[in-house]
Amino acid sequence: MSGTSLLFLLILFTLNYHSHADLIGSTCEKDEYTDLCVSTLRSDPRSAAADVEGLARIMFDAALAKATATLNQIKDLLKKTSDPVLRQYLNVCVEQYDDAIEDIPVAIQNVGSHNFASRIKADDVVAEARVCEEIFTDLPNRKRKSPLTAENDLVKKLVMIAAGIVASLG
Repeated sequence: MSGTSLLFLLILFTLNYHSHADLIGSTCEKDEYTDLCVSTLRSDPRSAAADVEGLARIMFDAALAKATATLNQIKDLLKKTSDPVLRQYLNVCVEQYDDAIEDIPVAIQNVGSHNFASRIKADDVVAEARVCEEIFTDLPNRKRKSPLTAENDLVKKLVMIAAGIVASLG
């Protein structure tokens, strides 16, 4: 291969890389959680070749992975505690995260073809994570610190980012 051909391929590759980096940047700059959006998408190798719909799916996939990890963490906490009140709250969280893990694939499936339905499922997941968090503190007799605050917040943020990307599709 001649030096000119090699240089041309290098320039083409560089331009393609920068255009996708710019797509991630321009997609994420509209979001409240810009840094999380950028870092999540850049950490997934599929983002390099993705269009905006693909970026939405990747973000939902990240949310699904985090929701699944959170459900596993909740189940581990259930195994370790004998506190009946904590067990009751954690069982509510299991139900909510079971639902979230069912809702996220539906949201992914609807990206691009039924964007409104995708966003509704995203709203459902945010509500499910919120219920898991608020079960610990919402009523006057519930004044416990949630052991899942960071996890619930991250799931909500990832799903809200994905829903924002879907909303940008129209």
